[in-house]
Amino acid sequence: MPDEEIRRIKVERLMPGDIILTASSGKMSKAIRLASKGQVSHAMICVQHGSVIDSTDDGVQAHNIQRELYGPDGHIAVLRLRRPLTDVQLGTVIDFARSEIGTRYSRSEAARSVLPGLRPRTKQLFCSRLVARAFASAAVHLVPDPDYCTPEHIRRSPLLAELPDMTEPVSQAELAAWAARPNPIAEMQEVQNRILTAARDLDPSVENFNDLDRLVQDHPEWDERIARVYRDSGYLDLWQADYAINPWHYDLDAMEASAGSFPDRGLLAYCISTIREFHTGGLRFAVNLIHYQQALATNGRRTTAQLVALYRQLVVNDQTRREVALGRLRRHHPGEAALHLQRITPHSELWFAIVDRVEPRLAAIARLSIERMGTADICSACGDPADDYRLVNAAEAMPGVPSLRLCGDCVGIRRDGGEVLEPFA
Repeated sequence: MPDEEIRRIKVERLMPGDIILTASSGKMSKAIRLASKGQVSHAMICVQHGSVIDSTDDGVQAHNIQRELYGPDGHIAVLRLRRPLTDVQLGTVIDFARSEIGTRYSRSEAARSVLPGLRPRTKQLFCSRLVARAFASAAVHLVPDPDYCTPEHIRRSPLLAELPDMTEPVSQAELAAWAARPNPIAEMQEVQNRILTAARDLDPSVENFNDLDRLVQDHPEWDERIARVYRDSGYLDLWQADYAINPWHYDLDAMEASAGSFPDRGLLAYCISTIREFHTGGLRFAVNLIHYQQALATNGRRTTAQLVALYRQLVVNDQTRREVALGRLRRHHPGEAALHLQRITPHSELWFAIVDRVEPRLAAIARLSIERMGTADICSACGDPADDYRLVNAAEAMPGVPSLRLCGDCVGIRRDGGEVLEPFA
């Protein structure tokens, strides 16, 4: 097949919150387009640089968009809201999509989107329901009924605009290179489904990992069995795959060695995309860590203890990877580092939305100080005049906290306590 017949989405132009709609020459795609009188048959949502979530026969899963390829008969449309989401709304949409990973696909309810009759409102999903419900969770209603809609309904939403020039050809050399690479995301999907299948043997109503968490808390008699499934599936060790495949993600010297003496545009793009999501890209790890720590303190389940250890590791891994990318840019492209490093201003709406989830006492103290002083431009702790800092070792000190507004005295106290604070430039 000629090179130009295989295309993919331009990942560098894709943004979290974008919706990808596609169609293929397959029988199912044709049937969906015929039934919906539309141009598209599948919907996905971008949740992070290069990462999308969708609902298929395998359930709700995450994918690397660079591995999603389309032939000459395929149709690809990337849509973006005409009125951008706030940072808080975007976080809500992404959190919803991630929370549904593992949820089973309902072919019958997907069909009811174009058929008359009863329309049950179950927890199971199909692609357009997932996307519409995710946006509805942030009070953005793409379609009149987010429970029953088609990809074509989403395509026609007046809230969305299609982006031009969003695909590019893929050469045979690139295809061969991707085929030779390990696919840890596919392994993750297989392991997740294995765990949820075992959980459904105990309780058929389980759809996703939130349901499984509740099962663990509500049924101590099943705790050891579920803990063993997590261990035997390999889920607790999946993080090691990226260390083995991409050790340079986690060590600046290894990254320098991998780059060699020639400029690598791919490495530069990787580092920029990594620091653009410096705080929000891995926030889910910190949020999950806090969630499981609280559950462990309450009920002491073996399953929960395993997940606390896992998420402690994932929080550290994520910050290490982002610090390495930042270090590479500051060494070789300081202008790009200053331009692209994600900064979350203390006491902003997004800051409170994050800190409320990972350090609620810090958020409460900051609100009291702001209310007492009548301004947000004060130290989060004591209310004195203050400056803004990035918490460099947040993974160990306060997982998930992106920044702090502190006076000189509080900076000294925190540094004496081991916190590494870097002033905002």
